[in-house]
Amino acid sequence: MTANNSGAPWRITVAYAAAAAAWILFSDSVLSGIGLPDNHTWQVGTAKGLLFVLATSALLFVLVRRLVARSQAAEAALRESQVRWEFALDAAGDGIWDWNVETGAVFFSPRCLAIFDFLPGEIAPRIEEWQGRIHPDDAAEVQRSMQHHFVGKTPGTVTKHRLRTKGGGYKWVLTRGKVIERTSEGRPRRMLGVATDITESHLAQARAAEALALSNVVIQSSPVGIITFQRDGTTVTANEAAARMAGASVGELLAQNFRRLASWKKYGLLFAADRALAEQREIEHTTEMVTTFGRRVRLALRFAPFTFQGEQRLLAVLIDETEKHRAEQELQLTRAALQASPVAWIITDANGTIEWVNPAFAKLTGYAADEVLGRNPRFLRSGDHPPEFYQQMWETILRGEVWEADMRNRRKDGTLYHERMVIAPVRDATGGIGHFVAMQQDITNERELEQQLNRAQRLESIGMLASGIAHDLNNVLAPIVLSMELLKLKFPQPDVQPALNVVEQAAQRGVGIVRQVLTFARGVDGERGPVPTRQLVRDVAKLIEETFPRNIEVRVQTDADAGMVRGDLTQLHQVLLNLAVNARDAMPGGGVIALSARNAEVDVARSRRSPPLQPGPHIVLGVADNGSGIPSEVLDHIFEPFFTTKPRGKGTGLGLSTVHGIVRSHGGAIDVSTAPETGTQFALWLPRQSEPTNAPVNAAAAHGGISGAGRRVLLVDDEPAIVDVTRQVLQRRGFDVHVAADGMEALALFRTAGPWDVVLADRMMPRLDGVALATAIHDSNAAIPVILMSGVIDDPASTDDAMRTDCAAAGIRTLLAKPFTEEELFDALRRELRPADDVTAAKNPEAGWLPPSRR
Repeated sequence: MTANNSGAPWRITVAYAAAAAAWILFSDSVLSGIGLPDNHTWQVGTAKGLLFVLATSALLFVLVRRLVARSQAAEAALRESQVRWEFALDAAGDGIWDWNVETGAVFFSPRCLAIFDFLPGEIAPRIEEWQGRIHPDDAAEVQRSMQHHFVGKTPGTVTKHRLRTKGGGYKWVLTRGKVIERTSEGRPRRMLGVATDITESHLAQARAAEALALSNVVIQSSPVGIITFQRDGTTVTANEAAARMAGASVGELLAQNFRRLASWKKYGLLFAADRALAEQREIEHTTEMVTTFGRRVRLALRFAPFTFQGEQRLLAVLIDETEKHRAEQELQLTRAALQASPVAWIITDANGTIEWVNPAFAKLTGYAADEVLGRNPRFLRSGDHPPEFYQQMWETILRGEVWEADMRNRRKDGTLYHERMVIAPVRDATGGIGHFVAMQQDITNERELEQQLNRAQRLESIGMLASGIAHDLNNVLAPIVLSMELLKLKFPQPDVQPALNVVEQAAQRGVGIVRQVLTFARGVDGERGPVPTRQLVRDVAKLIEETFPRNIEVRVQTDADAGMVRGDLTQLHQVLLNLAVNARDAMPGGGVIALSARNAEVDVARSRRSPPLQPGPHIVLGVADNGSGIPSEVLDHIFEPFFTTKPRGKGTGLGLSTVHGIVRSHGGAIDVSTAPETGTQFALWLPRQSEPTNAPVNAAAAHGGISGAGRRVLLVDDEPAIVDVTRQVLQRRGFDVHVAADGMEALALFRTAGPWDVVLADRMMPRLDGVALATAIHDSNAAIPVILMSGVIDDPASTDDAMRTDCAAAGIRTLLAKPFTEEELFDALRRELRPADDVTAAKNPEAGWLPPSRR
């Protein structure tokens, strides 16, 4: 690196001696030429000068030689140090650079070039080459660091930046440099430094920083609460989940010390934490608690001790099980409810294989759970439904829709039952159908009640039709029945009387048939009083024993406290006897007829299903047999009038229809249960009378004559035949009869042609009916009695239908049922009019407007 300096002392000495000798020799000549001392003096001086030069040259030689030796030694040491330094830097992977700041020239060591994949000579030794390869994002920082060092703000420059390699990529380098030479003005002249490849370490640090940041994000985003504490209880870190569980913010958690929290002591958390620290192991603890911040929560905690920087710490992992616990409780409650449910529940897989059933399923079907698990519910099919029924079911539930239908299935013992089936699909986590849940509700009783209600409604409709027909027939029969007395008086000949008797008997027979029809439709009138049901049952049983064949056994069973009902004893006797006769006919070979009376209660639901039943105490009269039973196709028609299964001439078909009408007129209802070859049971529900009441007193006076004595009667009816015959009957007794064809005409006549003693009006008329007419009349004069004629027999004193209410509201006290005889007509008039010998109407026109009590 430097030239050999071993001859330097001689050259320096000879040069010095020659220069000095030349000076001595020629300086005197120069001086003599200008007038200096003589030649001898010059020679002596010259000799002295030469001797001086010789001596000083020897001295200079020695000095120069020592200096050269020292320089050579220092240079050798420097070369050795430089070799060691370069070796050390190469071994460390560092490259050397030497920058002449004034010229911009840079020396790059081979190792420095190798860092960037260059060979010596492949890169220009200029500072611009180096600076041009710095990454644009790092250039400003590198320049700033250099400037700070150049002006003396920093002892050196240290920067981490990226440099572009030969291949165009970038490597991270650590550049360290220092100015080693400055100008006299202090400007940097030379700078020496090293470059270190830190790409791997930088990437490792970046990965570590990223991992740390990711860990923090994961911890903060974790649904699990994480808190770390110092041993003294101070909170060090906490994530958002922990704060959310506590009902606080992270900052509020960090301000806590668990050893000072009452909640930790109350719910055992402090004990679990100290145990984990003392035993140096993980401790689990689950509790329901109210946190310091007032949130009620169920937590599962894990306390784990650990050491950090030589200090013992405690990690707490919190899992919020509040919703899970609530869901488990709801699941347990749901399971318990399903187990206790009276409705059958089935859970199947997507193929319909049974996986679970509740106890109600076994009760409904007769199959135990272990008998059906793993099977398809098709074993319950009754065969009553076509394949299309089940195909539609599967199409519906496979679409994810709920299917509901009423169907008939078969129990294990072979009996059939009605059920309401609801099947709902259950989707799994993928959105597909994983299971089906089915509910089976036994609606057999509902179906039977529905059939009973339909039967009752149908009978109600038939009853309304029968009432209409009976009304018309009564209007036809009324003039015939009423005119018989007139005909017998007009034609007293013996040969005519038999014919008139035949006509009368035929008319009365027709009246009887109509009354039976009306008995079915609305019941019949009659005296009502307290009827002891136990005595009633015993009387009928005694009659059966006396009149029925000996192969019929009669059994009686009554409650000791069976109460009374308010009714017509004769009609109730007829009801039980009719049912007993039917029971006898169902047992031609003999059997048992059971009569019973028991107390029962009717609730609101039952009253709604079986009108006209009202909620409250009732008596149930029963008639049962063990005969052939009633076929299902016949059961729906047994109460219809004229329907009979007996041979022609053996029955009219009015027996059960009459029973139905009488029971309904008493405010009761009938239940029928039957099975082929098992028997039939009739249950008659009648309102129980809590206290005995006095028997109604017949208001009719003893039979006797009544004289019209000129009393004025307003007769109103839209049937001309009835009007004509009734007028003749009344006129024959002396009544002054005026006729109107309908209610409107009668009202006009009443207001313009008075005064009147009595109004005799038909119930059903066009424009204005009899009840409305009575209301209008009593609005003008409440004292005028109105007798209402009706072709539909009803007893306002014993029924609770609308007619009784309407008649009472209109002030009508007497109802005359069509067809009526003369006797019945005059009995009705006798109820409303005073005796004939007190009549003053003819003498005093105002008397007819006064009530009977004031005349």
